[in-house]
Amino acid sequence: MVRGLYIAGTGMMLQRRTMEIVTNNIANADTTGYKKDFLVSHSFDSVLIRRINDTKFLYDRAPGVGPLNLGTQVDQKHIDFMQGNLEVTEMTTDFALIGDGFFVVQTPEGERYTRNGSFYIDSHGYLVDGTGNFLLGENGPIYVGGPNFSVSDQGVVWVNDQPVDTIRVVSFADNQTLRKQGGSLFFATVPPIEANPYIIRQGVLEASNVDIAREMVDMITLYRTYETNQRMITLIDESVGKAVNEIGRLR
Repeated sequence: MVRGLYIAGTGMMLQRRTMEIVTNNIANADTTGYKKDFLVSHSFDSVLIRRINDTKFLYDRAPGVGPLNLGTQVDQKHIDFMQGNLEVTEMTTDFALIGDGFFVVQTPEGERYTRNGSFYIDSHGYLVDGTGNFLLGENGPIYVGGPNFSVSDQGVVWVNDQPVDTIRVVSFADNQTLRKQGGSLFFATVPPIEANPYIIRQGVLEASNVDIAREMVDMITLYRTYETNQRMITLIDESVGKAVNEIGRLR
């Protein structure tokens, strides 16, 4: 019975952690290039119940009568790198990356990677993201001078009909080795590899891959599951109270 409290309690903790992930996904549904998170959970190892009180058998060869679950826990948080929808903006500083790859930006902490192709031209004529990080090309920060430039499908930047640089795009053998840093930046735990086939579209942005309808359904399901576990704890607590105060009372 007390174990039932533990099982319901771990279930509530799992649903609360999952709810945090779902809430964060919904909050970033309008963040360009955002990739949603999801949790993978598993149950604790089950214990096999044996007929230890059966005098016909010794414990080491007592037949099993069934497994006993010991609750659930979070296994790992994963990132869904599925491509988001493309939205046409017609702004020359907006880029959408089609394929399995990432733009590279220079931050004070070093190189970071992103699918957010919303950039701007700073006061010195360089392409930067919303926080001032330089978009990197094969030759370093990309200088365009002004809005009159174009970018080919393979990322070649043209200014005054002259190629000035190529937008740097990298890939990873396993995207799950990336870790989030802020809304749309990632840092790598392993070195990048040669970029997989990709296409860059100028004047287009990749939207978040969050499905609001799906996230809302998941939120309702999580709430109902949390509520059920909560009721189970109340019922078990009441049963324990009766056992202590009524059944165990000497008359």
